[in-house]
Amino acid sequence: MLSRLIGRLASACVRLAADQDAARLLAQCKRTGEGHVRLRMPVVIYAPERLELGHTIDIGEFTHIRANGGVRIGDRVLIAARVTITSRAHPVPLPRVRVNEDRPVVIEDDVWLGAGAIVLPGVTIGRGAVVAAGAVVTKSVEPFTVVAGVPARPIRKIPE
Repeated sequence: MLSRLIGRLASACVRLAADQDAARLLAQCKRTGEGHVRLRMPVVIYAPERLELGHTIDIGEFTHIRANGGVRIGDRVLIAARVTITSRAHPVPLPRVRVNEDRPVVIEDDVWLGAGAIVLPGVTIGRGAVVAAGAVVTKSVEPFTVVAGVPARPIRKIPE
């Protein structure tokens, strides 16, 4: 009985610490919408001052957002666990070390990014689109389109 109580107390302390970490990260963002934004910690955000968040967003565990080039995430967006969103790359020609190419990423309203998806610099994911688990998005995605694969390709349209 006592060990169960201690376990519950320890679990509550871990959740409280994670909630505090999430609140600190959100406070550093360029903009956060009025509605609920949930970070399921751990979440890593590089350059949070370049990240704009809408409202009603859920970001899964172990997600990495590199917002150096600017990242804007719209309203009612679901981001599953282990997603990577990056607005920073390195050039193909030499030199690559300490040379960055930043291009903004835009994720419009009502988008769902499946587990393990990767969104690369310069991409816009249109309203209502779905990115399948494990997809690597190298080009912009049309609204109401499901994309999958490496690189991500359209596989079907979603009725509006």
